[in-house]
Amino acid sequence: MSVETPSRRADARRANVVEGVALSTSLLCLVHCLALPVLLLLLPGVIGLFARSEAFHYVALALVVPAALAAFRLGYRRHRARRPALLGLAGVACLVIALLPGTTEGSELWFTVAGSLLLVAGHTMNWRLRTHAA
Repeated sequence: MSVETPSRRADARRANVVEGVALSTSLLCLVHCLALPVLLLLLPGVIGLFARSEAFHYVALALVVPAALAAFRLGYRRHRARRPALLGLAGVACLVIALLPGTTEGSELWFTVAGSLLLVAGHTMNWRLRTHAA
């Protein structure tokens, strides 16, 4: 039986915050990709242009990558399972591929959705394993 010390509880709370941020950014990416056509109809002017621009994708990637790396690192330190991090890395790779020059608009959408889903799966698995780790 393991004893929960104040330090372990604080580490667990910190890991929950990091994992929550990482999962939220991944979900935001997925929602952005799937809801973009509707958002463009509802949001006028500059907001719509930014959501459709390449800059949005680079900003989103700049938020997703550090959050994911921190969350998977904290999770691995707790549960020692590589699978969540591998799913996350595959997701990040898909997001990067979607931004490479020469990627068609259709394949960009598929890579982005696949990357977001892989990240969500990795974060969910990471969260569950961390919660059940001794």
